[in-house]
Amino acid sequence: MLKRHLTMSKKKVFKNEFPNFTAMNKQAEKLLIKLSASLSLGDQLELLERLIVDEQVSTSTIQEAIGWKDYHIRHLVRLINKLCPEVRYLISQNKVTFSLARALASLPESKQEDAVRTAISRKISVHNFRKKLSKSTNTKLVKDLARQADIFSGQTGLDIEIVPKKNNDYAGSWIIHYHDLDMFDTIKKRLRVKDDF
Repeated sequence: MLKRHLTMSKKKVFKNEFPNFTAMNKQAEKLLIKLSASLSLGDQLELLERLIVDEQVSTSTIQEAIGWKDYHIRHLVRLINKLCPEVRYLISQNKVTFSLARALASLPESKQEDAVRTAISRKISVHNFRKKLSKSTNTKLVKDLARQADIFSGQTGLDIEIVPKKNNDYAGSWIIHYHDLDMFDTIKKRLRVKDDF
């Protein structure tokens, strides 16, 4: 009963706030009302896909009608276009968060299901999942750079890590770790950094 009342009140608000959308077909109007009240990511993706594909409503019309930010709608459209059906199913079951879905969308469809199942079963945070995605897949290079980092750490006495970029074997980062402020001061001295404060 409450859900029906909310839907009816949304419909009244929708018609009052957006009178220029009366030319829109009834099905599209119903979907927009549902979308504006939708809370789950799975529902948002399903309703948005039906509006765009079936009813051919533009994203700008949707944005104007329900008041969502443009970037949010663009992220949802990207998820609709990029995610495999298995991941979409897990989203509809509320097993995948919006952030994890966005990270999964950067993978090829063939790798998404295994990646999402691993992330869910091992309870990997989205931050760690993204870090794993950004690591280089060139294992020989990673091993060579780890060996180089050990040599440089031994020669300098600093805790050095060398990390290659994922898609560029000729670029990467040097990371110097410190474990206390004395170590931090030692690094500054070795790098000849002067205090300007």
